[in-house]
Amino acid sequence: MDQAQDLPAFAAALICGGRSFRMGRDKAWLDWGGSPLWSVQLEKLSSLKPARLLIACREEQNIQALGAEVLHDPPGNAGPLPPLLRCMEHVQMPLLALAVDMPEITPDLLCRMVAEGQPAKRGVIFRSEAYGYEPLAALYPVEVLPLLRTAVQAHDFRLQNFAQAAVDAGLMLVRHPSHLEEGQFKNVNTPDDLP
Repeated sequence: MDQAQDLPAFAAALICGGRSFRMGRDKAWLDWGGSPLWSVQLEKLSSLKPARLLIACREEQNIQALGAEVLHDPPGNAGPLPPLLRCMEHVQMPLLALAVDMPEITPDLLCRMVAEGQPAKRGVIFRSEAYGYEPLAALYPVEVLPLLRTAVQAHDFRLQNFAQAAVDAGLMLVRHPSHLEEGQFKNVNTPDDLP
């Protein structure tokens, strides 16, 4: 990916510690074209050549990859917000977050997020009328750290609330997906969503 060579320094984190109750098995380990889904998603992030590459997962998932730092989720399974905070505190730089269960998202779209947000020193988040913000396919500036800490300390783990607070603080550029981009944010949640 030629565009990736011109991107300012950023970190990327694959968020894959969800419990996958609706799927009935760990989504991170779903077979996706012959590879575990987590590996497919990590390759997309890796292709962007981030300064640091992280995997946020539960310890029992036993996920490891050469060139990636593994950060185990805090105990308590409070959703993706605490792992996001842990990743941001660990890298202290702009962070591109990607959920493991969005297999249709393309490296090109991720690259455009980083390219658009960095010069403005702001993050980039998509918002659709149907689903609201897409906080697990977004670029976050390091300035969101106080908001993340406040949300976690208050036990407000709702991603939409955090995303709205970051937008209200002027820290995020909000983008509305085009018709072609909308499908890239589709989550794989249940066996019916599998190809």
